[in-house]
Amino acid sequence: MKTQSSMNKMVSRIGFWSAILTTVWTIWFILAFGHYMSSLPSKWPGIEAFAASFEPVPYIAWVIPCLLLALTFPVMISSIHYYASDDKKLWSLLGLVLFAVMYGAILATNYWLLMTVVRESLLSGYTEGLEWFVISSPHSITNTIEGIGYGFMGLAVIFVSQIFSGDKLERWLRWLFIVNGVAGIAGVILGGLGIMTATMVSLALWCLTFPVATTMLAILFKRASGATA
Repeated sequence: MKTQSSMNKMVSRIGFWSAILTTVWTIWFILAFGHYMSSLPSKWPGIEAFAASFEPVPYIAWVIPCLLLALTFPVMISSIHYYASDDKKLWSLLGLVLFAVMYGAILATNYWLLMTVVRESLLSGYTEGLEWFVISSPHSITNTIEGIGYGFMGLAVIFVSQIFSGDKLERWLRWLFIVNGVAGIAGVILGGLGIMTATMVSLALWCLTFPVATTMLAILFKRASGATA
């Protein structure tokens, strides 16, 4: 039977590596997606023209880290839940069960669809009905699903932020997660309303705060691992 100390060390180790991987996938996604979007025409050219000029490598380069992020983020939130003190576990449990798991399930499905069915259809030139599933299309269903998923992510980090109230590192984590969650949710809502300038500001704030928060979380788990050694 594992002792409490060994269980705490295991939680810290899993929390550390899930936070590190979440940081890596996020930075990879930000850079790859920025490059991919900059290569697209400023106006939607229609599905036939889009398929004719489709390049799979830049496309896959941003879809893969998004898929991996959908897998590691719930693990990271689970580790935060086990790190939380007993009187605050309700917050982290709500963030995990109601929102992080929903985010992972929705977006893992969405990105797998983009990486397989959508990519293969574009490569084969089969475009009938495909405009509804290409992420850069103004009529994209997958883009809407992506927004729903990131809305759940924003709610998840806002809820788990409530467990951090200790030293300076924890207080920084609390506010970074709150700002990141609000920015993510605002970006989804503003994007849905077509207010694009404010949406870009919100998403830029998300891109800045999320990898900083997950890096600091990795430091927190590393410190906790040393404390339970």
